[in-house]
Amino acid sequence: MNEQEELSDAIIDFQVKHHVNDTNLAFASHLSVEKVHAMKTGEGEFTNEEVNQLYDYMSTNA
Repeated sequence: MNEQEELSDAIIDFQVKHHVNDTNLAFASHLSVEKVHAMKTGEGEFTNEEVNQLYDYMSTNA
């Protein structure tokens, strides 16, 4: 499994566990909905800093 698949799986697992959608996750993690969606689908542009920001949020709120 590559890093993108791991990120996508982590986002989906978090969303299922906490019953949140892309919009709720984006608002809570201080990222745009477009960034969260791009990370989840592996399409679009996002930085390593944004990925780390999302991982930090998910690990803090696991």
